[in-house]
Amino acid sequence: MLEETVRFLDEILDNDEWAGVDAATNGLQVENSGEVDKVAFAVDASVQTVKMAAERGADMLVAHHGFFWGGKDALVGQDYDRFRLLVENDIALYASHLPLDAHNEVGNNVLLLDAVDAEVVDTFADFGADDLGYVGRLPEPVAFDGFVRTVAEAVDRKPDVLDFGADEVEHVAVLTGAGGGHVAEAAETGADVYITGEPKHRAHHDAREHELNVLFAGHYHTETFGVRELRARVDRNLDVDAFYIDLPTKV
Repeated sequence: MLEETVRFLDEILDNDEWAGVDAATNGLQVENSGEVDKVAFAVDASVQTVKMAAERGADMLVAHHGFFWGGKDALVGQDYDRFRLLVENDIALYASHLPLDAHNEVGNNVLLLDAVDAEVVDTFADFGADDLGYVGRLPEPVAFDGFVRTVAEAVDRKPDVLDFGADEVEHVAVLTGAGGGHVAEAAETGADVYITGEPKHRAHHDAREHELNVLFAGHYHTETFGVRELRARVDRNLDVDAFYIDLPTKV
């Protein structure tokens, strides 16, 4: 059942397209004995999420942020603790990082646009294999203050706001997670507001100089959408019990 679950996920996601571009290893990172009856989904693979998956009897953990970043040549310290828990509990680990951000159906960016009722009209932020960010258009212009409340409801977190742009919003640029360095690129799309996860220091000046509204809605909180949608698809199509672990971070 592990092979079937991995094959199902691989067919949805374009992991190979991002090979050599993404710092993460996308796809199956750690295998188990081969049996999968219960699959946990989470934004982050961590000691805590592995423990929570094990407590609920999971055989597999699917995460946006896995354990392999930039290659590993030793399993010591924190890495050892993480992998020991997986092996001791016979839990496989599958991760999809940039492919799950960029995907045009199950991706974090398109699903966040959908959550604020915006229709995709363009992409931006070339990451080498493809554009990562998306631009959407609302059915009609709305007051910026009201739109901030809409975003807060969508991500379950009050965003930090840079209100340097228009009082009304129609075009929305989204790059979830660590998109604080892409304010200028978002402005070039003609967007009225840019939604991302966490800021960089220069984002303040970029937003002011480009007269762009920017919402920092949390790295975690902007990236729950993709893994939740993958959970729903696995639940509908495979004979496994799929559940989501909600473990918000403060960034």
